[in-house]
Amino acid sequence: MDIKGFDKDKPVVFYIHGFIELAQQESVQVIVNAYLEARPDTNVILLDWSNMSHGSYLVNAARNTKKVGAAAADNLNKLIEMGVHIEKLHVIGHSLGSHVAGYTARELKNRYNKTVKRLTALDPAFPAFYPDGVMMQHVTETDAEFVDVIHTDAGGYGAPVRTGTADFWPNGGKSIQPGCPRFAPIPLSDDNLCSHWRCWRFYAESVRNPEAFPASPADSYQKFRTNPTPEAGMVYMGYGCDPNAQGSYYLTTNASPPFGKGMDGIYPKRKKESPKKA
Repeated sequence: MDIKGFDKDKPVVFYIHGFIELAQQESVQVIVNAYLEARPDTNVILLDWSNMSHGSYLVNAARNTKKVGAAAADNLNKLIEMGVHIEKLHVIGHSLGSHVAGYTARELKNRYNKTVKRLTALDPAFPAFYPDGVMMQHVTETDAEFVDVIHTDAGGYGAPVRTGTADFWPNGGKSIQPGCPRFAPIPLSDDNLCSHWRCWRFYAESVRNPEAFPASPADSYQKFRTNPTPEAGMVYMGYGCDPNAQGSYYLTTNASPPFGKGMDGIYPKRKKESPKKA
């Protein structure tokens, strides 16, 4: 393999951006730079499908996820045949890119009998994909050996339900995420997308600090907040996620970087002790 800087024996991250995004956008650059700076032993491949992710969401972009996924699977299969280890392949998608990731992994499995080890979906897009079969097939836990999902705008731009092997719901997984504007009525504006974009900000931070986001298993956000022993069954959200994790996990975050609270993130009602007087 003669691609400059590419080592087929190293882990490979295959990143897929979302609706109407470009390779130069912050959402892409933040993820890519986190890997390049904190994980230099990882190959990062960006799937630039911007020409097919623009236009009408329902008429063009959502329907194109299947076509793009099939093309991506073909190219990933070529890389695997050239010596890339599939067990070291990690497919990551944001928003609409999460469903491209799902189609990519399914095509690899169904057409080439090759199963992706890990697929990470960052707030997978809601419209046209949920509920099941409404228009297009959404990413699911059967697409890879392990599918972890970070929900930050569930029921808004993001999936309203569990859709992976392990689903993480920071701050309840819904809008409005801490630090985001409470009033942002203009669709697809930066303020309006703030909660939806928190997912990739969280993930990028976890690449740099894998223990930034401990998360506790629970059936709901309310049960998580009243759990006296949230450390039981705890796993880390993001880069350092345990591939044995299953079910839903909850945590709280800060309103600005660094977003990770460490262990304080699973003790939402813990109060910091006041300094003792001498």
